[in-house]
This record gives sequence, structure tokens and C-alpha cells, in this order.
Amino acid sequence: MQIIEALKDSELLGGLDESRLEKISTLFQGDTCPKDAIIFDEGHEAAELYLLQSGRVALEMQVQPMPDGPVIPTALEVISKGECFGWSALVEPHFYTLAARCMTNSTVLAISGKTLRDAMADDPLLGYQIMGKLAEIVAHRLADTRLRLTSGLGLILLKQEIGAGVAKAS
Repeated sequence: MQIIEALKDSELLGGLDESRLEKISTLFQGDTCPKDAIIFDEGHEAAELYLLQSGRVALEMQVQPMPDGPVIPTALEVISKGECFGWSALVEPHFYTLAARCMTNSTVLAISGKTLRDAMADDPLLGYQIMGKLAEIVAHRLADTRLRLTSGLGLILLKQEIGAGVAKAS
């Protein structure tokens, strides 16, 4: 019953009817992850989809600002209770686009991507509802990332413009 309540509270599955929640709840496995644990790495095969029950998880990208410089893990998103991550397990080519690292001790519910895809194929309405919600989640995250990137770029361009104006005035 506790898993069903967690699924009801999740951003991805919260709108499903009780019978579908009961059906897929048996497919999830709970796990605890200590602070700084890597749940999955960027570029690895996406085997599982996760729902965060407690804690915080950073979704990170490996960034190399300078060609010969170090690679720096850079957080693009922070996942909170009820949010999903690892959606690449549902979308081809099934490789994680980011890494997931626990910022705190965390509890997750995990489901095999293949198992969930099979359940969605067996129940097309379930698949339609999940994929529709997933598209909404991915679109919001893309918009948030775009806003963060353009806001940061705007500040950089503004600083360059101000610096250029000071140089001209000198």
C-alpha cells in the first residue's frame, strides 16, 4: 500500500486510476542510496526509471570548459520528492543523457524500463497517459534548462558589453 501512495504522489503517475496504480505498483522496487552515491552515469544504458521518495538527487552533465581542462560534473537539475528521473529507460535509444547523484541520503522506487514499456504495450491507455505526462515533464525541464542557460548567457554578454563600454571610454 505504501508504494501505491508514493505512486499517487508522483509527478509521473499521480493521475492514474487506482486499478492501474495497483497493477504497476508490484513492478517497483524500493532502494536507499547514501549521500554522494551515483545512481546512474551519463551515457550508460538506461535500464530503470526512478521515482524519488525522499532526499534530493542532482542530474549532472560532464562539462569540459577548456579543451585541455578537467571535466567538471555540472548539476542541471535537482530532483525532489515525487519527481521522476531516468526517463531515458522509456525512450529510445535508452541511454541516460545525464548522471544522477544523491545530494542527500535518498530513497527511490525503481522500475525496469523494459517491464514498464511492456505494461504500457499491454494497456495502451496506460502507455498513452504515462507518455503524455512524461512529455510534459521533459518539456518543462527543457524550458527550465533553456531559461537557466539564456539567463546566464545574458549576464555574460552584459558583462562583456559593459567591459567593452569601459574600454571605449578609456
